[in-house]
Amino acid sequence: MSRAWPVAVLLGLAAAAAPMPGGPAAEERQDYVLGVFPYLPPARLERGFAPVARALGEAAGVRMRLRTRGSFASFREALADGRFDLVFIQPFDYVRVAAPAGYRPLARWDGRLRAVVVTRADSALHGLEGLRGRQVAMPPPAAAVSILGRDLLAARGLAGAVRIVHLRNHFACLSQVAARRAAACVTAASALRVYRARYGAPLEVLSRSEGIPTSLYAAHRRVPQRLARAWQRTITAWHRTPAGRRLLEGIGFRRFVPAQDAEYDAVRAIWRRVQEEGR
Repeated sequence: MSRAWPVAVLLGLAAAAAPMPGGPAAEERQDYVLGVFPYLPPARLERGFAPVARALGEAAGVRMRLRTRGSFASFREALADGRFDLVFIQPFDYVRVAAPAGYRPLARWDGRLRAVVVTRADSALHGLEGLRGRQVAMPPPAAAVSILGRDLLAARGLAGAVRIVHLRNHFACLSQVAARRAAACVTAASALRVYRARYGAPLEVLSRSEGIPTSLYAAHRRVPQRLARAWQRTITAWHRTPAGRRLLEGIGFRRFVPAQDAEYDAVRAIWRRVQEEGR
């Protein structure tokens, strides 16, 4: 089931060159849709990303509505159908679904995305080997950190040696560890930051996967270049202003930089490996 929320406010400055969606003569509308993949509970996404939608709408002089979906699978279906004009998505969904559906990168958060294996601070675990025979929680199977987490466990000889349970989002995964229902949760650093800020849970990182290009904003090719450039400039300038930094803090990120499709070839290579190995 989709949800939509209203719009309004903020402005952005300088940044970046990258091939833009659309063409100079692409028809402009008054209303656009920002789709955000459901990595957090809907209420938490609304709290963080409704101000983002308002900021992007104001920066381009249009109305921007926020939408998500109740599951990763239904979000990918909407993504494949091109139902969003601008999206914030995880890297595997970009290479698997968004790029083939006509979305082009605008900005990614500055850094590398890694799966972080999180346990309670008072746990007796000292390394991944201690998870053998125990339950490990993860977001849905197609989540980027779930793919990276399974890859990490396999590389450490733990494929099939832990009991993996997949939950609806990162918060549900982290809550399993906080409540001692799972020995560890595989999540992302940004989700862990937001969870700690909200709940103050005594959690610590046990291990990290290899890093890949990060979650990103991408615009559909039908979006006029003027709008795509305005959104890119705005997103990549947020870290320069107090208002922009508040937006970033609300969604658990520190800075965004211009993104290019070629950066995600590393993600395509991991996805091919995962498919070949049947994981």
